[in-house]
Amino acid sequence: MSVAEMYRSTWVTLVLVGTVLGEADPNPGIQSKITQKALEYARQIAITAAEEKIKEFQPPDMSGTIDLLGWIDYRITGMSIKSFGLPNSGIGFIPNSGVKFSMDNAHIDIAGNWHVTFGLINDGGTFDLNINDLSAAFIVDISQGSARPVLSYQDCGASLNRFNLQLHGGGSWFYNMFLAQVKDKIRQIAPQELCSEFRNMIGKLESFIQTLSVSRQLDQYVELDYSLVGEPEIATNSIDLPIKGELYDVQHHLDSPFTAQSFDLPNATDHMLILGLSEYFVNTGAFAYFAAGALHFNITDDMIPKDIPVRLNTSSLTFLIPKVAKQYPNLLMKIVMSASKQPIVRLVPGKLTADVFAAAEVFAILPNESIAELFVLGVTASMRGQMFASDMKLHGSVSLNSMDLTMEESKVGTIPIRSMEVMLKLGLQKMVIPKINALLKKGFIIPTLDKVSLINPVLQIEQGLILFTTDIQYGN
Repeated sequence: MSVAEMYRSTWVTLVLVGTVLGEADPNPGIQSKITQKALEYARQIAITAAEEKIKEFQPPDMSGTIDLLGWIDYRITGMSIKSFGLPNSGIGFIPNSGVKFSMDNAHIDIAGNWHVTFGLINDGGTFDLNINDLSAAFIVDISQGSARPVLSYQDCGASLNRFNLQLHGGGSWFYNMFLAQVKDKIRQIAPQELCSEFRNMIGKLESFIQTLSVSRQLDQYVELDYSLVGEPEIATNSIDLPIKGELYDVQHHLDSPFTAQSFDLPNATDHMLILGLSEYFVNTGAFAYFAAGALHFNITDDMIPKDIPVRLNTSSLTFLIPKVAKQYPNLLMKIVMSASKQPIVRLVPGKLTADVFAAAEVFAILPNESIAELFVLGVTASMRGQMFASDMKLHGSVSLNSMDLTMEESKVGTIPIRSMEVMLKLGLQKMVIPKINALLKKGFIIPTLDKVSLINPVLQIEQGLILFTTDIQYGN
């Protein structure tokens, strides 16, 4: 076991003990705010989609019995929707409750065929149904389930005020005289059916929500827990969702040694979505990658730019560590950098800082391609970085503030720490950090739902918080 692996195993064991003895933290690591602007956009999308779907929808055939001067069996077939319009609708939050959707003056025109049987008489023709004033209001409660939001039907009120039904063909001239009873039945049944359909739709949506995963594996090392950890906070113009927001290493699934602090999102409502990523969330990610053993990399001579005179060769240490050059003459070397404990990230206005703790294990590469350990240095480095969002990607940059070395182990005598510090710092600034910045400049795609694009995303680093605001566009 290498020195770095020993450090990591010891640290993970201590954290595991602390996890067993500690209590789960109720504060969220992530908060999401959905604003009234998002609701309005969702309403527009829903209405557009409904208008297209309704035009393609073919109502099912109907049959029954009605008392018109005696019992008459009827069948309604071949119905088609000729037009549909929803000129007035609204949607809004109900504080501490849920969401209300309302519509007024909806109109719909339906054509179809009618058939009646009255004793030995069989008759039929066509009909036109023109609904001109359908109004309704639906209320949905939103609450917390075990790990997901729960949608529940609360109330529905609907009314059908003005409509016209006209029969054509056959003995329609006769039946039209007795349509008042039919119209009364339609006026009674249509609102009930509308509310029943709404209740069923909410039930299906709730069932679907309860099947959604509350965690996601992001890569081979870590997974994200985004379960709901508290009641949604519903105000007049927004809803806040408290999310666990903790990253775990896939293998051990250890709770991190950090404590989530409470934080509030701004009340701004000029964007559809506001997302707050806390310092806790960022640090659980750093710990998860550390616990998974992912925070390590090698530095070899072929990574050093040709214009740098100091090479990773034992000959370069002739004057600094003579024993190395004498015992392992003119051999290539490599440096294995591994985190000795998790990095500590702090978020301050405009930037982030990170304290990085690592072990630098220096090896000579022998002619048979095996390696011989020379010495191990403890590394404590202070980094700073910036982040921003552009073109559906997260970008950033990092730089080195300072670095200190300590002697951990040596098999080649005394190590001149200050001289090694200068060399290692130069290596980080010339090789490692430029590679990281090139990757950050290229950016990472911000994950979204299918057919969802982020419009004008803005990322700001505040005190203890990464604030992400954006509008959303749905479509191809």
